Amino acid sequence: MIKKEEDMNKKENFETSQIHVVVWLQMNGFPIKEIIWSSDDRAVFVFKNFKGREKLIQDFFKEEKLQKYISVSQETRARMYACKPSNRRRI
Repeated sequence: MIKKEEDMNKKENFETSQIHVVVWLQMNGFPIKEIIWSSDDRAVFVFKNFKGREKLIQDFFKEEKLQKYISVSQETRARMYACKPSNRRRI
């Protein structure tokens, strides 16, 4: 585990497209360095890499209330896009 984190911390940047991880990192004092659009509806968020990042993200996924929030958020987003006018159907 230590070796893996050391290898990851050798990289200058950390990238993720998981919006909840992005918010968690910002809440913990790590600002977004750059946002790269990989497609019309997919953004990749770039952070300066830092020691302890892997543990901080693991801590996020251990938070039970946050996991419930993510689940409900994803369900809401799926329903929202299913009702998008271009899809022409309602739920």
